[in-house]
Amino acid sequence: MVDSDHNWRMWGERDPYYAVLADPRFRNGHIDAHREAFFASGEIFVTHWLATFERHFGPSQRARALDFGCGVGRLTIPLAGHFDQVVGLDIAPAMLAEARRNGGPGNIDYVLSDDALSRLAGTFDFVNSCIVLQHIPVRRGMALLARLLDHVRPGGGCLIQLSTRRNYSWWRNLRYHIRHNMPGGQALMNRLAGKAADTPVMQMNEYPLDDVLRLFSRAGFDDLLLRYEDHGGIDTTTIMARRTDRAAAP
Repeated sequence: MVDSDHNWRMWGERDPYYAVLADPRFRNGHIDAHREAFFASGEIFVTHWLATFERHFGPSQRARALDFGCGVGRLTIPLAGHFDQVVGLDIAPAMLAEARRNGGPGNIDYVLSDDALSRLAGTFDFVNSCIVLQHIPVRRGMALLARLLDHVRPGGGCLIQLSTRRNYSWWRNLRYHIRHNMPGGQALMNRLAGKAADTPVMQMNEYPLDDVLRLFSRAGFDDLLLRYEDHGGIDTTTIMARRTDRAAAP
């Protein structure tokens, strides 16, 4: 199978803004003209979902927030306007370097991630991960999700977005399988599309929603708010949840 971390690091080096938000406006060569729109989309997202969270779950503390898979800081920077301290985690050093260049408030700490979240300390009032887990193979992603939920303090909340189904045609599914699962498939499909053989790709993994919800329940998240969306033929679910005060924190 294609190495998702390797591809994400390549995206960070070659086309970081488009990798975060796949819109032609945000390609290299175009981002400077559309940078304001890129970051405005993050501000709108954060403002909307934090307000939704408080309408459903009530007021919450705003001391620490975590943005897992922070990329270039599209959501991390606006989160820093709502919390005293924000940590942005990403597997790609080039993404973190670009996020630091994008500035923002001084209460952001960008940290290199790994599957063990070994550089992450303490618990958070809010954990965010959007357009990230679907790019990680499910077995790894489920283990990461369990660790992320463990880092939500009792009484704190989270927003987790993931994909649950690819509604592709048989031909598109075949091309996806060749590209992502067959040795040499990525290079072959890139060449057939007229691209360089090492052009990075993005996995779109399907997470079993029942297993995900079971994971939330076991971690002490008894009250969940789910939102379904169709993103270009891919079913996605956004889960907002609050951890009960009695949940055991690490």
